Amino acid sequence: MREAVPPEVAGHLAFLERRGVWHLASRNSPAFSCADAARKRRRLSHRGHDVGIPICDELKAAACVLERPDGHEIVILHCRGHQLLDDEKVTATLGGPVRRMRADELEQTFDLAYGLVSPLAFVARADVRQLFDRTVVEPFFPPHTMMTNLGHREHAVEFRPRELIDVLPRAAVADIARGEDGRLPVEHTLGILTGNGPESGRLLWSRIDQRIREHHEVPFRGDIGLPRVVIESVPELGLSMELADRVSAVQPAVLGAVRRLCEHGATVVGIACNTTQHFAADVRAVCDEHGAEFVSIVDATAAALAHEGIERVAFLGIGAVSDFERWSDFRRIVDDVALQRPADDLIGAIDELAFLVKQKGVVSATINSMRDIVRRAAADEDTVVLVALTELSLLVSSQRRSRRRFVDTLQILAERMADIYIRERAPLELNPEAATAAAS
Repeated sequence: MREAVPPEVAGHLAFLERRGVWHLASRNSPAFSCADAARKRRRLSHRGHDVGIPICDELKAAACVLERPDGHEIVILHCRGHQLLDDEKVTATLGGPVRRMRADELEQTFDLAYGLVSPLAFVARADVRQLFDRTVVEPFFPPHTMMTNLGHREHAVEFRPRELIDVLPRAAVADIARGEDGRLPVEHTLGILTGNGPESGRLLWSRIDQRIREHHEVPFRGDIGLPRVVIESVPELGLSMELADRVSAVQPAVLGAVRRLCEHGATVVGIACNTTQHFAADVRAVCDEHGAEFVSIVDATAAALAHEGIERVAFLGIGAVSDFERWSDFRRIVDDVALQRPADDLIGAIDELAFLVKQKGVVSATINSMRDIVRRAAADEDTVVLVALTELSLLVSSQRRSRRRFVDTLQILAERMADIYIRERAPLELNPEAATAAAS
C-alpha cells in the first residue's frame, strides 16, 4: 500500500504528473534551508542514507516584492544553491529594485515558511512571477537534474529544470546570479594515452578514480562522481623502450594518439609513460590546438617534490628516461632537484626488469628483482626513491609495506589529473558565503 503523503505534497506531485514533467519524489530528514537540504537529499541509489547532493543541484528560492508606483508585484527569484543573487542584475531585469519578503509576510501571504519556498508553491497564483537564473537550465554534472522541496521539510522532488520551467505560469529565465557564481563549470573528460605497457594506463585510471573517491573536498556519491575517460592504448608506444633508435616511429604514434584523444572530447590529457614525456612540447601544442590541458609527469613531479620539500632522490628509470643530457624530459628539473642517476650497470638491470614485467607481470621474480635494484640504487634506507618507470609503479603498488619512501610519478600524475577534475566541483559542493545567505 502506497504511503499517504501530506496534502501539499500530493498537490505538487499532481501538478507535475498532469503537466508531464519527469520527476522522482523522495523523503529526507527535516531540512530548514537550501544548504541544509542539500546535505540531506537522497538521489539515485542513496535512498537509505542522507548523503546529500552538491549544493549547486539544490534550487534556491527567494520570495521578493517589486515595488511599483502603481502598486507592487511578488516575484520569486530562483538560482542554484551555491549562488548569490546580483541586486543590480535583478533590478535591470525587472525594471526596479526588489526587497526580500519578511517571514511574517511570507506566512500571511502564502502560508509558507523559509525553507519551503519552491516554484511549485505558486503554480495557482496568477499574480506571482517567477524568474530563474540562466545557469539553472544549463547542465552542470550528471545526472543533470536539480531538487527542491514539495512544500514539506521532509519531502523533496528531483526534476529536470527546463521541463519544469516550461510548464510554470509566468516563468522566465535571465542572468541574475552574482559574478563568478554564474560561471558554468567544465565537465572534464580525462584522456589517457598508454601502451608502454597498457597496464600502466589501467593503473593510472584506477588511481585517478581512487583519488576522487577519497578526496577531502568533495564527498563521493557513487558512479556519477567519476569522470568520463577516453583511452588510447597504442602498441607503438612500446617502441619508446628503444627511443634513441626509434624516435621517428614513436613521435607520430604519440602525437596521433593525443590528437585522437582530443577529438574524442578529452579536456585533460595525461600519458602513462615516462619515456614519451620527451615529446611534451609537441604534445602540449596538439592539446592547445583543441583547447585541452596536457598534464606533464615532469612538471607534476617537480611540483610534488617541491611541496614535500624533497631536494634529492634516487632516480629509477630506463636508459632514455635516465639520460638527462638528451632524451629524458626530467632534464628540465635537474637544477631544482638532485636526481641521483643510476649507474650504467644498474640502468641495464632496470631495462631488463622492465621487459621482464611486460612478459611475466607482477610475480615473485620481478618483485625480488625490483627490491635488489632499489637496494643498489639507494643503499641508505632514508633516501627517497623516485620511481620513473611504469613497470616499477606496478611492482611498487603491489607492496603493502616498505621501510623506504617511494615517490611514484604515475601516482603523482593520477593525483594531478584527478585534482583538475575535482577543481571544477569543489566550489559547487558547498559555497560557505552562499550557504549562509537568505535562501529557500
